[in-house]
Amino acid sequence: MEAEVKIMHKLKKLILLILSISIASLYLMFSNSTEIEASSNDNNSINYLKLKNKSTSLSTIYSEKYQTRIHNQINKQKKLNNYTFQHPLLIRNPYETNTTAVYMYFKTTEELQASYTIHCNNYADFSQTLNSNTLSSYTTEHEYLLFGAIPNQTNTIIVTLTNKQGKVVDTLSWSYNAPSLQGGDQYLTVECDDSNTSSLSNGLYTVLGNDVTEDSEEQAYMRLYDNYGIIRSEIPIVSYRSHRILFENNTMYFSISSTKIVGMEQTGYVSKIYDTGNYKLHHDYIFDSNNNILVLASGKEAKTSEDKIIMIEKDSGNITELVDLIDLLPDYYSTTSLPDGAEDLDWMHINSLALIDKTSLIISSRETSTIIKLDNTYSNPTIDYMIGSDNFWQESGYDSLLLNKTSDFSMQAGQHSVTYVEDNSLPQGQYYLYLYNNNLAVSTTRPDYDWKSDSNYSNTYYNLKKGTSYYYKYLVDENNRTVELVSSIPVAYSGYVSSVQELDGNVIIDSGIAMSWSEYSQDGTLLKTFKTTGGKFVYRVFKYDYLDYWFQ
Repeated sequence: MEAEVKIMHKLKKLILLILSISIASLYLMFSNSTEIEASSNDNNSINYLKLKNKSTSLSTIYSEKYQTRIHNQINKQKKLNNYTFQHPLLIRNPYETNTTAVYMYFKTTEELQASYTIHCNNYADFSQTLNSNTLSSYTTEHEYLLFGAIPNQTNTIIVTLTNKQGKVVDTLSWSYNAPSLQGGDQYLTVECDDSNTSSLSNGLYTVLGNDVTEDSEEQAYMRLYDNYGIIRSEIPIVSYRSHRILFENNTMYFSISSTKIVGMEQTGYVSKIYDTGNYKLHHDYIFDSNNNILVLASGKEAKTSEDKIIMIEKDSGNITELVDLIDLLPDYYSTTSLPDGAEDLDWMHINSLALIDKTSLIISSRETSTIIKLDNTYSNPTIDYMIGSDNFWQESGYDSLLLNKTSDFSMQAGQHSVTYVEDNSLPQGQYYLYLYNNNLAVSTTRPDYDWKSDSNYSNTYYNLKKGTSYYYKYLVDENNRTVELVSSIPVAYSGYVSSVQELDGNVIIDSGIAMSWSEYSQDGTLLKTFKTTGGKFVYRVFKYDYLDYWFQ
């Protein structure tokens, strides 16, 4: 009997010990988080973890202090619990950088590949293989951002694990009540025809910028759409607009205002923030050959605008002014004048930037309807050539820099998005440039110039009311100093903004003021048109596949 009492006493102590450990574990698990929330209000709900001290202020969200605090919370949770596939760590939009997305983390004993599908009634399914950040595409530690949910709808998220033999080993499915978009219904609905999507390039149409001023209360953002015109993601930004996305080492870089560029990891974590210092960025930025960021800029205190190029060193964030166009075109600068009501002199209006080799740049000047090649960008910048009207530049002192046309074609006017294309089939010294030819001949800082009398232009327009814009593709021959128009596609008219992109043998063209973008085959056959409403224009549309970032 005494022995039985001793056993019962020991058992009681063991139970108390187990309970204490369990309570302590639960406390540690949730002490750094606020609470659990349901993913939906139906029977297929799953628990999401709510984090502490979340903010809705984007100025706060896009700060190192805030991002680090959220990142540390998540890392603590990952260490405190053994998250499995059937019991994963799930967080709704943890870093507040992808409105409808869900963060997912878990471990597996076997190296597996994860894929997912988002299903929502009355919408096409959205399916992707997730990027594991491994060479094999299989891993035991899984960390993803699941986006693609339809806003303000109940979505079903289905995640599937596959082994190296291609066999499905596990599946997890749950309902998700996705929130409304922060930017409201602007650009939410995209109308398009019912044409077959199989001929379209792979990727997501990324609408860059709804053009929000720094002091506006309107929400700025990027939005991503699939080939059916269905919205799949909203990335809110502070103000102004993003101009393009750059990718490097599982990080994507984009501007969030006129003074900041950020690097965002695939989970939504903003790990890098660059400030433009004494400058404001505008229109474009690219990586150079050393992955430093070249930025079109205006001096904050300057009397002129959109006429400088700066470099942000990627590692240090240090800023160097590389080009001031006043130094390169002083005589032309002296002929320009400040328009009535303008705050600064936008005498060149550079709107795109492209790298050639390691030290040369192609820039596009809307105000002069001229494409300019710069050499020796980092040491002693010089103008190599220009593509523009010989009448406009006649007796300017710069007319000798113009390339000669090989045939009689109408020159570009007010162009945007000039892009360099190297082609190994061409002899050395030849390459292609493609662009959006807005076909609007206007120069507000040169009111003395009569564009209508310029013989270099035909079927060109001089106001925003109506007209025709074009995709242009030039063959540049530096050896013979010539330019040839080799391809042209008429598109919906847009006097300002707009973009063009060659991708997978197709051409994606955004006619910004027409509020539409289209995808064409290389021969000019229209494949599909997408049209939206709500903003004043669709600034740019570039298509990205997000491979080696979100997707495998």
